[in-house]
Amino acid sequence: MVLRLVIVVLVIGLNCKCIEGQSAISVNFLAIDCGGSLNYVDSNGMNWISDNSTDIDGEVLAVDPPEYIKARANSTSPLSSIRIFPGGYSKHCYLFGPDDYNISKNSAYLIRASFWAGSLFPYSTISQNTISFKLLIYTDEWETVQIDLPQSGREVNKEIYVIAIRNEIEVCLARTSPNNSDTPFISSLILRKLDTALPPVTASKKFTEGRPLMLVKRTNYGVSDEAHPGSADIRAFWHEIFGIRQRATLSGP
Repeated sequence: MVLRLVIVVLVIGLNCKCIEGQSAISVNFLAIDCGGSLNYVDSNGMNWISDNSTDIDGEVLAVDPPEYIKARANSTSPLSSIRIFPGGYSKHCYLFGPDDYNISKNSAYLIRASFWAGSLFPYSTISQNTISFKLLIYTDEWETVQIDLPQSGREVNKEIYVIAIRNEIEVCLARTSPNNSDTPFISSLILRKLDTALPPVTASKKFTEGRPLMLVKRTNYGVSDEAHPGSADIRAFWHEIFGIRQRATLSGP
């Protein structure tokens, strides 16, 4: 796993619409299908809950999932719908607190946000065939999401390790500017409490005063496709480096 340190940048002057997270199916693992209508178990054995029973705003749109999802026997997936936030608020937040998820100050959490717009995005964009918006943790900038449209291949995943600064965590989608920016959307959101003995967690606390660690890429050498093993402790995405197996074979004895 390759991680780089992220020094967060304060974002100010934003009006916000926040919703509280639902009660988690698993005490340490919460997977939200953003825009989904039902709770279900996917082909990897993951329990997904819908955000439609919360007080969240925005619009829901059904989208055509990626081909690799449609090829599965069980094609139920959070990539079949999106929640879009076209309203006047500058940012829209999912709020996880101590009551619904037992968030505790100074504990570590993995947060993964996924984005799949499919072939047709219903709102115009500032740059042709590209959508761009920001992800925030609390009021701090996490990363800018930029997606080419129409989207093809696989979804865009953004992942970060966070040390909670209080007994709640806010994950927000924000416009890049208050008056002239693209409309944010999201497909799924995962929150996972991490063991304090995990090396990235101990390194963050010891060397960076608890600053977030953002994933660059996680690579699985010698496989024929990308994988998402349901048995993995943090249910990680592993990506193939294409051609590595062939080059290794050709260079051998």
